[in-house]
Amino acid sequence: MLTINFDLSSFEEVEIVPIADVHIGNPLCNEALLKQIVDYVLEEPENENCARICLLNGDLCETVTRHSLGDPFTQVYSPQTQVALMLKYLKPLTETSEKYPQGKILSYCAGNHDHNRQYKDSGVSAATSIACGLGLEDRFSTEGCYSFIKLKELYSNRDKIVYTVYNQHMTGGGTTVGGKANRVSKITNGLVADLVVGSHVHSPITFKEDIILPNTRSQKLNQQTITYVVTNAFLSYGDYAQRAGLKPASTAVPKIFLRQNRMYVQENKKRVADMRIKKIEVLL
Repeated sequence: MLTINFDLSSFEEVEIVPIADVHIGNPLCNEALLKQIVDYVLEEPENENCARICLLNGDLCETVTRHSLGDPFTQVYSPQTQVALMLKYLKPLTETSEKYPQGKILSYCAGNHDHNRQYKDSGVSAATSIACGLGLEDRFSTEGCYSFIKLKELYSNRDKIVYTVYNQHMTGGGTTVGGKANRVSKITNGLVADLVVGSHVHSPITFKEDIILPNTRSQKLNQQTITYVVTNAFLSYGDYAQRAGLKPASTAVPKIFLRQNRMYVQENKKRVADMRIKKIEVLL
């Protein structure tokens, strides 16, 4: 499994904007929304202690072939042009700085459109071409990405806090909200992370589940919350969704905030210890 160490130790919290299922080349693709989201990620938040980054989660390009599902003759750009356009849109997000030593792209997991279909037909992958063009070879996977995000500690005498994030494009369908939620929860079988991001089903959804983990050092049981997020698509209604009688999907792009909270432990009306609490909030 690909693991990524992402350094944001200049910041106390981070906002993650997932970009997935753009399907550039599809006549229903909303390129204006893509540009708007990229510009948003490039902007600095009003809170100077908050970083703003994105993750790429597959199907950035349509790349339908003659031997795959879909109609290759209705694409508005050739597969080669689709790759070139995605590089044009996303390249500014790779610029590095003192605060963003690795740029603003956390990871890139390929999808069935920008990798599987084209690769099986020709041995060429639009997703691999995009990852190489952006210099993300060490943060790119066709299976799933597990990231460790290091943030600044709220206390000067403690180690920096680390969030864990797992993102995968996902496979399979789901026509109901429950079915799509089940799909993203299944990709974590045997895997634990603070945040899990899935795509492919074109509906922004978020929910939380708690699990119990043993702490062998303290010989106690710890309860950990996993936050699940399913991402949107950048497609207007029509085409396959309309022919199949599916509901129009929201194009609202989730915004995920990883924030540390202070919690004080009191005993006999005196504060005897303080703890860090990981908190994840999602805005749709």
